[in-house]
Amino acid sequence: MNKFSTLLVILLSAVCTAQAQFTEIKGVFKRSEPATVKLYKVAYGRMEEIASITPAANGAFGFSFQPDYKGYYVIGTGDPRKGMQDKIKVYAKGNDKINLVLNDSTYVLTGVNTKENQVLEQWYKLTYQLEHKSVYFFNTKSTYVDFFPALESVAAKSKSWMNGKATGNADFDQLMKKTMDYDLAYYAMTFLFTPRSVHPTKADYTSYLKNFSSDHFLQNEDLYKFPYGMGVLGNLVMFKNKDLVKFDFDKIVMSIPSDKLKGEYVLAGAARETSYAKYLEIADKYNKYFLTADQKTRAEKIAAGLATFKQGERAISFTYPDLSGNQVSLTDFKGKIVLVDVWATWCGPCKQEIPSLKALEKEFHGKDVVFLSVSVDEEKDKEKWQKFIADGQLGGVQLFASGWSQITQAYAIKGIPRFMLFDKNGNIIDVDAPRPSDPKLKELLNEWLNKAL
Repeated sequence: MNKFSTLLVILLSAVCTAQAQFTEIKGVFKRSEPATVKLYKVAYGRMEEIASITPAANGAFGFSFQPDYKGYYVIGTGDPRKGMQDKIKVYAKGNDKINLVLNDSTYVLTGVNTKENQVLEQWYKLTYQLEHKSVYFFNTKSTYVDFFPALESVAAKSKSWMNGKATGNADFDQLMKKTMDYDLAYYAMTFLFTPRSVHPTKADYTSYLKNFSSDHFLQNEDLYKFPYGMGVLGNLVMFKNKDLVKFDFDKIVMSIPSDKLKGEYVLAGAARETSYAKYLEIADKYNKYFLTADQKTRAEKIAAGLATFKQGERAISFTYPDLSGNQVSLTDFKGKIVLVDVWATWCGPCKQEIPSLKALEKEFHGKDVVFLSVSVDEEKDKEKWQKFIADGQLGGVQLFASGWSQITQAYAIKGIPRFMLFDKNGNIIDVDAPRPSDPKLKELLNEWLNKAL
């Protein structure tokens, strides 16, 4: 085989391998009300839309995507905040086909489908009535009188339901066993904590709820695998703390065994706050439970959405690497006035301010003022940033933000340069301060230097 033929085989093999990783979904939309069909991935127990399509005149729709992970995805319509209403979960692993019909209240598989989705459809059929009594509470008008017997029936059948249903995919089979457990908990908790014409007392509970343990679902992060995971978290916590006479947020948080789920519960509460001061009170006490990158990003977005940037308000901190790669935060400089310069090497007006900035640094040398420059150059231009600093002999603390990242989002920065001034307590003086070329900045620095902590 010559070199050209060998290269062609390698390229064709690579193309085939890449194509084999895609999941193809083909469906027919037969619901009475027209709607956009959406495809969601499951991210930390929440649904995140990755694609949408308006069905054709004959109802046909389809998706082709490369799964980020092997596990559950969601197809359906409506608002993801309403949980699984008008949505179904499917299993995707890449190199698979899913063919289905979406009816008004059900779905059915048609044509070629994977064994995993065939098993999932069988479970859906078994739990269909239970799901509708629970999740579609405004339509079914179900009460505990009819729901509890249905719950007990499905719970009993679930104990041996997977017998003889092995798919050959050990990961899915294990996930399916958890799915039965978690789906039942989702239906039970959703039923208990949604509007009903009659609510049960503990005396009305049947075997499933009498033996139910919220901690079984709160001791690890398996809830992250399910599209309703974070939706049911609050209900699980409420059920565990149902005997509390008075609402006690701290006691409730500390009742959650998993620290990551503590963080999720706290963030859900923080997102409902309308006061930045109240948010800070919560974040200061519980931010040690914001453990994942996702949680930290969401906390920053909540803070940014509530902050008014008034003088005296707590600054939103940020953390970036310096020239040596050390992580440096705004909060590291408490006890000093901090002038933040958000800039980039490609920004003409930013570079025009450098001589005035250098002069200001020289004038305030030895005083309690930190000059903190944050570059929003892209990662690909990091060496250019390093060379620019070296060639220009720039002083102060130099940080690299790798593009328009947290600091620009937190402070709603749409253009640069942006100069921001913070006091010795880490509070805002001005998030749109005068530029170094403006004498007013020097006056402002002197004014705040003379103020006591």
